[in-house]
Amino acid sequence: MHVTKLRIYLVLALLVAAVGLRNANAQDFLNQDWVLDPVKSHVYLQTEKMEKVIERHQFGTVEGNVSRDGLANIKIDLGSIDTGIDLRNVRMRFLLFETFKFPSAEISAKLDKTRLQGLTGRSPVRLPLTLNVNMHGISNQIETFAWVTRTSETTVSVTSVDPIIVTVASFGYEKNIEKLRDAQGGVPIVPNAQITFDLTFGTGALKPVLEAARAAREQERTQQATAAISVEGCETRLTVMGEANAVYFDTGSAVLDPQSGPMLDNGADIANRCPSVKFAVEGHTDSVGSKRSNQVLSEARARSVVDYLATKGVAAARIQAAGFGDTRPVASNGNEGGRAKNRRIEFKVLKQ
Repeated sequence: MHVTKLRIYLVLALLVAAVGLRNANAQDFLNQDWVLDPVKSHVYLQTEKMEKVIERHQFGTVEGNVSRDGLANIKIDLGSIDTGIDLRNVRMRFLLFETFKFPSAEISAKLDKTRLQGLTGRSPVRLPLTLNVNMHGISNQIETFAWVTRTSETTVSVTSVDPIIVTVASFGYEKNIEKLRDAQGGVPIVPNAQITFDLTFGTGALKPVLEAARAAREQERTQQATAAISVEGCETRLTVMGEANAVYFDTGSAVLDPQSGPMLDNGADIANRCPSVKFAVEGHTDSVGSKRSNQVLSEARARSVVDYLATKGVAAARIQAAGFGDTRPVASNGNEGGRAKNRRIEFKVLKQ
């Protein structure tokens, strides 16, 4: 009987030791700095329009890290959205995300590492997360869950358990969705989106490799941001700039509001990357006031935009200014919402 008890005690002792060793190994594994793998990590955006038409997009540039004390930081380049269609990419950037003002989404979270003590094998651990999301100039918290899986001695994967539902109202995108809808001919768009992610982090000997990969991605992104744009691409971008309706003036004035700077700076960059293209800047007004005053005002506003672009290096000889007063409305002048759409600046490529 004493032998039996001794054996039981020995087995229990071995189990306790094994658990202690497993926890120690897990703790050693977790207590490191981690770097996001920019090649193997993906963030997806799923939207819906019309009658159950689902579109799945991907962000091409994601970077981040997790410190040894469990603080995770992720940065998503919203301008890297890839829908598979250039026009749709440009509209998502300019009309929805307004990347000329808000180029990225930044997410942080404090990981509860005590919940990851079982991260010793290849079985996933379900981890609750409170995400602090800063996007479009607005900060919000989002509660979600992720699967965390140890995939090797130096890597872990972090994947979404369920899609994260983000409403347009939570980040001030209501007017942006309206612009996106109008640009597509009034197509109804569901006012929320689903976010899913599949991230890989590395540590130890992988860290310098992943940091070099991130630097290479950054260099590639810089090259793409300064590369020449085709005539077709230039026309697409200039057209969408007009759809954004983000060039502002005071009532009855042709003086540019400072809020117009980010959009026009972006427009100048686009124009300078397609130097062979000539284009027109067209001014339009609502119907308030006389025909004559609206005509003069629209011409003056177009000229103000041309002058601004010239200060940013766009050759004046490439740009024509034209005003059309209130003769080309795109919405009803019977309400303020319609009048706001009619007060606009448009950009048109001039065919050779």
